Amino acid sequence: MSSQYYHANLDGTIEKDDPPKELLKNEELQIIEEAFSSYGHSFNWINKEQQPYKAKIFVNQEDKEVVFRVKTVSGGGRPDTIPREQRIQIPGEQLNELVDANTQGNIGLILGVYKRKGISIIIAWRPMNKQTGGNVSKQANIQMIADAMSCGFAQFEYPTGNGVVCAFRKEFMQYYLKNIEIFSEKIVSDYHDIVGVNIVSEGTTEYDSSSNEMSFKTGFQSDFNRNRIVFGAPGTGKSYQLREDCKKLMDGTLGTYERVTFHPDYAYSHFVGTYKPVTEDGTADIKYEFVPGPFMRVYVEALKSGRDSSPQPHLLLIEEINRAKVAAVFGDVFQLLDRDDDGVSEYEIYASEDVKKYLAKELGGSPESYSRIRIPDNMFIWATMNSADQGVFPMDTAFKRRWNFEYLGINENDGAIKGKIKLGKGLHELEVEWNQLRKAINEKLAEDYKVNEDKLMGPYFLSNKLIRTVSEADDTIVDSEKFISAFKNKVIMYLYEDAAKQYKNKLFDGCNGVKNFSTAKYSSVCDAFDEIGIDIFGDGFREIYNKQGE
Repeated sequence: MSSQYYHANLDGTIEKDDPPKELLKNEELQIIEEAFSSYGHSFNWINKEQQPYKAKIFVNQEDKEVVFRVKTVSGGGRPDTIPREQRIQIPGEQLNELVDANTQGNIGLILGVYKRKGISIIIAWRPMNKQTGGNVSKQANIQMIADAMSCGFAQFEYPTGNGVVCAFRKEFMQYYLKNIEIFSEKIVSDYHDIVGVNIVSEGTTEYDSSSNEMSFKTGFQSDFNRNRIVFGAPGTGKSYQLREDCKKLMDGTLGTYERVTFHPDYAYSHFVGTYKPVTEDGTADIKYEFVPGPFMRVYVEALKSGRDSSPQPHLLLIEEINRAKVAAVFGDVFQLLDRDDDGVSEYEIYASEDVKKYLAKELGGSPESYSRIRIPDNMFIWATMNSADQGVFPMDTAFKRRWNFEYLGINENDGAIKGKIKLGKGLHELEVEWNQLRKAINEKLAEDYKVNEDKLMGPYFLSNKLIRTVSEADDTIVDSEKFISAFKNKVIMYLYEDAAKQYKNKLFDGCNGVKNFSTAKYSSVCDAFDEIGIDIFGDGFREIYNKQGE
């Protein structure tokens, strides 16, 4: 017998893994309660102690009693013969109570719960036929659950024709309840229309195919790389570089750009898009529609522009690209990143039903006109990356290979960086220049402690606003208090907690033995900096500093 079962992924794929763990009763009930009460809907328990549970809900403008049996779904009992099956079993007498609820004007449900990678999916069966004795087994399909993870809502019909099961995220519970009669009887191929997304159905509307041709090769010319990652140490001006290049790319055009910042919880549904509940204009009613992510928004603008005789550039800027799990975020879009010599995706992918309908809505025509998609040559994807940051995720070689990497050196573009300030008091007072001090600290980190270059500080580690000088002729920093505060809160903090964390006692050795200062506390190092300035870095540091000015 197989020791592994199929599991659902957030991007709609499935994979084999160890058998799932059954959720605790309170976990199951919490998920169900959150689903029924989503968006402020009324939900009051009648029986929470034992199965079947009962509660009062308000749906379709009336109070209803909902009776339900809930259990974590598990891989079916036939992993070798029907490997994608998921199921739950309930006693026959409990099934009959649910049937009674459905035939008496209330709602009776068998609810399965599937949870993986922080996402909960509810699988719902609406029983209408009683059974005498024994246990009742209800089946679902793991691919349907994966589709629900990716898109929000999915259906599955038993091969025997004996009913339809629905799977959905918690926020789709009200959508399911409002349309339960339809969803329980048949697969709804265009179910988005039910909630007013205004997606037309084939056979009811004549499409104008003359206006919906996608042009991936627009002929747009540019010296900039289409897929581009700028990387380097913190403060080297990665974001600034892309902003300046963005201005050059857009100069004299009607192009657009959008910026997004990745983070550890960022997912495919954020990046490309997914179905979400939204409120109807001017009402409290909820409808569900495909909400595009930044990739899809820029993609649509690029396709629209490609239809004109004068195509324009459209740019997606991604900050901190490796703070998210990029393979999962990009999903099938990953395949589109291979570009030919003209800048068009070498390979196409099949668009999901949701994406096809969204493209048809935005660009016109039939959803089937958008079955296969590529990235056009007028769409650019640029990103920044710092591999030394805490909390970043590694990129695999296959993903890296599809990008043009550009490295910004530790002292690149530092010629215009000026700014002098007096630090320390009494015998420790010294007028220093920020850029020279930065280089001296980097020198000490690299030479004495072998800290890698990507952990050092670039010339823009402190912003231009903080090192603004009085005038062209006078290099004195305008606001010394702000500079000192920023030096303590940004530079010393970064060194103490990150770049030199293992060597902080040695790096800040100058604090020891002066008054009651020590390297044991960050606050003590900051207090010492107020008193002794750059001498917190110990004996010999002034020589390193002077050397940088030669």
